[in-house]
Amino acid sequence: MNYATETYSTEKIMELINNYPFYISRIKELRVKYNNAVGGGSISQYGIEATMPKASGGTSDPVYNEVERVLKMDKELSRLEAKARYIQNRWDRITDERMARVFNLRLNGMTYQKIAEEVDISTTRVYQIMQDICLELKD
Repeated sequence: MNYATETYSTEKIMELINNYPFYISRIKELRVKYNNAVGGGSISQYGIEATMPKASGGTSDPVYNEVERVLKMDKELSRLEAKARYIQNRWDRITDERMARVFNLRLNGMTYQKIAEEVDISTTRVYQIMQDICLELKD
């Protein structure tokens, strides 16, 4: 699924917005792990552990297992980046100042209640503004 080119319902866009802070924090975390895995090397076993029999039923090649793990991490990283990019590629569509402020506060992870207090409007109005934002971001 390509989040950068797909067309989504307002509900899916709302889900992407609500999860945006998680996506960004997870991307940062995965990039650090990915760079360490790709840039660093694995430490091979030595001593008695290296000569012991390996468990059956799976591959015992540690290099292959590490490559599989890094590929899974890369796939998750790409998926999360595509979701975040869907929002980032469209946020210039928000031109109203109040909508932009509510949108940015939500992308920063603030709850609707905290946004309502910050902008001095009701929680219901924050929800309505978020619905309008989703319509603006929809293709």
